[in-house]
Amino acid sequence: MNLDRSRIVKRKEKERKMCRNVAVCLRVICCLAVLWLAMAACSPPGNDYSEYRRIPSEGWLYGDTLVFVPQLADSVASGRLVAAVSHDSGFRYSELWLEIVTREPSGAVRRDTVEFRLADGFGRWLGNGLGAHLQMSDTVVRPVTLVSGRPVKVRHIMRADTLRDLQKVGLFFLPDTGR
Repeated sequence: MNLDRSRIVKRKEKERKMCRNVAVCLRVICCLAVLWLAMAACSPPGNDYSEYRRIPSEGWLYGDTLVFVPQLADSVASGRLVAAVSHDSGFRYSELWLEIVTREPSGAVRRDTVEFRLADGFGRWLGNGLGAHLQMSDTVVRPVTLVSGRPVKVRHIMRADTLRDLQKVGLFFLPDTGR
């Protein structure tokens, strides 16, 4: 009889431990679910976009237009457009002028000019980078409204026919968060 009683006590103790383990697992799962939901609520809306275009080694011709086609989660999104350039230390100019052409949802064409001041008055390169490769970005002054799948065109408007020692040009779209 004592043997049966000790077996029953051991079994009940085992069941209690199992229940505690299940309760701990459920608490962990609930905490992880709450954490996941909080992270999902804080994430951006999915309308961000970034892309770079490489410039050919022979240079960027005046008539060559770079075309970017943003694919956004929404069909239309408002926010800020940021242009970025990457160049070698052999770039011959202290400034770079770009024209960025977008089309509003109404169909109106919008042209924005962005000036990159790449070097100071003493010829020291500005921007960030390692070694001879430097990068700089600048925000287009006015807020923009982009239509998903509608091209954004970028061309240089320098007085030179061909720009050499530019590596790439990029566009970033930072959507309004509504905050």
